[in-house]
Amino acid sequence: MGIEGNEMADELADAGAKEGRMDNDRSAEPTISGIGTTARALANVTTSDWWRRRYTGLSASYRKWELGYAIAEPPELRLPQSSASPARRSTGS
Repeated sequence: MGIEGNEMADELADAGAKEGRMDNDRSAEPTISGIGTTARALANVTTSDWWRRRYTGLSASYRKWELGYAIAEPPELRLPQSSASPARRSTGS
């Protein structure tokens, strides 16, 4: 003794599972959201791979930050400390 309608739903589910994917089944097609998710994942993998290959060639000042993206060392980081702008030299004390 089953719940009315439940047995019919079970039979339809079993039949659908046995038939497999139908050609006009749009639920299996990619969605805009899914495409965006895949694109972001691929971009993250590509960036991580690039970072791993380039990591040893970066300056020590960037390696210590462990950045996950490409960046070039700005020339300001190579200036002597005394050449920093007055605002940065001032501590306010």
